[in-house]
Amino acid sequence: MTFAAAVRSAALLALTATACATATSRVELDGITVVTARRHFNNVHAIVAGDRVLLVDAGLQADAPALDRQLRRAGVDLSRLVAIVVTHGHADHAGGAPWFRERYGAPILAGAGDASMLQRGRNGPLCPTDGTARRQLDHHQHARFTGFTADRSIEGSLALGPEFGVPVTGSVTAGHTEGSLVLTSPAAAWVGDLFRGTILGHGAATHFYMCDLADNQRDVDALLAAAPGVTRYFVGHFGPLSRRRVARWAASRSTRDPAPHGRARARRTG
Repeated sequence: MTFAAAVRSAALLALTATACATATSRVELDGITVVTARRHFNNVHAIVAGDRVLLVDAGLQADAPALDRQLRRAGVDLSRLVAIVVTHGHADHAGGAPWFRERYGAPILAGAGDASMLQRGRNGPLCPTDGTARRQLDHHQHARFTGFTADRSIEGSLALGPEFGVPVTGSVTAGHTEGSLVLTSPAAAWVGDLFRGTILGHGAATHFYMCDLADNQRDVDALLAAAPGVTRYFVGHFGPLSRRRVARWAASRSTRDPAPHGRARARRTG
């Protein structure tokens, strides 16, 4: 590759990455609508079911007002917000939750295992899985937000339909953090940081931070087996992903032994 071609390629990559940082998408699926607002590479998903809206994650604390405007411009009526589900207690997913709670009066639901992290308002220990994460580790490890207490702590699983009118079930899937949640409906799953989308293209990838890769592999395999009807996976970063893409990535991981990179369950970032 010539120098000029390399410069063009780098410029294109930088332009693509910048475009990926903020985006809005809309998916109609199985009687619900999912509107995803992405800001600073962090996804916030609004699940619209009839006249009810459920927010999955809330982005960084500083981004909450802009995310609110982004979702409303996409046609989401947030005056109908019934709950905010935090998939885990990291700053880029939980930081904005109190802002939405205060503005709309909707309760915050989170995994019980992340209660102390949410109250402290800072991330637990992070374990980088690649060079990109290692370069960003100091920034992400020291991210802060105003601590808060969730209105409802989930242990095990909780069907949200009976109380909130949105046909999803939240289940604790300890891994990325002790209280990490995965939400499922008959045709979709919201997985937080169980895995992520690739920066370019539509593939699945190991999240940037994961302390036990072998356990993560088991959790992904278990999700694929337990929810065979799920065709779309909404992730915390990039995506969304098709079942075929996730299954292909999971199968490729199973041919490699992640154990040398894994750490004990006790080191999870709860």
